[in-house]
Amino acid sequence: MYSRAHAAISLVVAGGVVLAVEPTVDPALAVGYGVALGVLIDLDHFVLAWLLSGSLDPLRRVLRAPWIVVTDPATIFEADELGPYHRLISHVVIAGVLVPGVWLAVDPFFGVLSAAVLYAHLLADLIADVRNFKTIPADKTRP
Repeated sequence: MYSRAHAAISLVVAGGVVLAVEPTVDPALAVGYGVALGVLIDLDHFVLAWLLSGSLDPLRRVLRAPWIVVTDPATIFEADELGPYHRLISHVVIAGVLVPGVWLAVDPFFGVLSAAVLYAHLLADLIADVRNFKTIPADKTRP
């Protein structure tokens, strides 16, 4: 899923949290945090690509042409640099550490906001991956 889609989803989710729960900061700041979190969590993709492929080529691509993040994000990573399962697992690990950490160290409101935004991000990624997943023939060995 593209960053602009994650930004839009995060905007809606953060706005909903601000309306549903009394924010402990200015609502605009809370929504801004939610949008930033919903987009910036994808920076882990660069670390994963480096760990999995040993290459910093995706980072180099973005540094040479930063506009591709918005105009052509599909060209950032090659197929062998990053897989969908690695991305999803990484997001779950990040959310599992970040949400309670923010709840305890910063503020329960930001913990709730972080949980909602990261859940929406992960769900959107899963839905996008399922849509792109090629159908596997039925296993004929099972009854």
